[in-house]
Amino acid sequence: MFRAFKNTLLATLVILAATATAGVAAAQTCGVTGSNAVSLGNYDPFNPAAISNANTSVTLSRLNGTGGKKTQSVNFYFVKPAGSPAYQILHNGSNVLYTAPSYAGAPTLDSGNSNVQAGLVYVSFGGAAAPDALTVPFTVTIPPGVDLTAGDPVRFDIRYVCKGTGGLASVDSELILANAFTLNFTVLSALQASYAGPALDFGEVGTTTTATVTGAPSSYTRTGQVRVASSGPYSIAMTSANNYRLSAGGTDTLAYQATLLGQTVSATASAFTTRTCVRAGIAGINLPLSARLLEGGQGKTPSPVYTDTLSVTITPLVAGSGGRSDCMTL
Repeated sequence: MFRAFKNTLLATLVILAATATAGVAAAQTCGVTGSNAVSLGNYDPFNPAAISNANTSVTLSRLNGTGGKKTQSVNFYFVKPAGSPAYQILHNGSNVLYTAPSYAGAPTLDSGNSNVQAGLVYVSFGGAAAPDALTVPFTVTIPPGVDLTAGDPVRFDIRYVCKGTGGLASVDSELILANAFTLNFTVLSALQASYAGPALDFGEVGTTTTATVTGAPSSYTRTGQVRVASSGPYSIAMTSANNYRLSAGGTDTLAYQATLLGQTVSATASAFTTRTCVRAGIAGINLPLSARLLEGGQGKTPSPVYTDTLSVTITPLVAGSGGRSDCMTL
């Protein structure tokens, strides 16, 4: 029997600043900086509900030069790499997220544009006496089943132009600012596990001698897999109810050995060292498990069933846990 379960642990909360140009002091060209302090909540990659139409906002602060030089307005949209999941970012009901490098469907960015145009984020700070910070609302959807890593942020570039006032230079040609905005939500360290394979059944061995068993090890070896899917790291431990002996409830037993993650354990060496593994991904991986009979049944008390229970315990870990290895290579 195998114990497999789904569990979740909160991973690291991601709250990162967003920037739309470098350098705050004595800016020579227009630009903005921004921050997002609104959490979208928890994201479980195995939950079919996902995060849908969640409201968030970004507080934008304009960059200023010396004297009365200030950023008057900025025009931008969000950018995601080709092959990214179907994220959605809406502003005023319109999509403002486009895919690089073609940016298909994106309106033309114009630093002189003074209108709110569908498909763009236009922010006007006004004259020098106006407030230097404005909050811009967005609606975000994270689709279900995205193979996100627990603890890792989801970042987007922006493609922007801006207009300066008071002598601050404008930016008229589109610029890309990498990793400018970060979606603020927590990817849970979620896990699913199960046994995937045939029963580890050695069949009828009542008349089989131990010499026969040890002389043909491949004939008395059974294999299966432990399937693991996870967004974060996890640990694996294995124990045997009868100390790696098949038993019918009496005094007679049949010794066997089990191999998992490169470790072989038996009645004479039963200590399995718990392994800590890197994330398996949402698609999942199969970890080989095998059992090899070490004794024949000749001379043992007859019984229709000699059995043991192997317990493979797989536990999700908080993102950032140390000592991890790629358990597929063990």
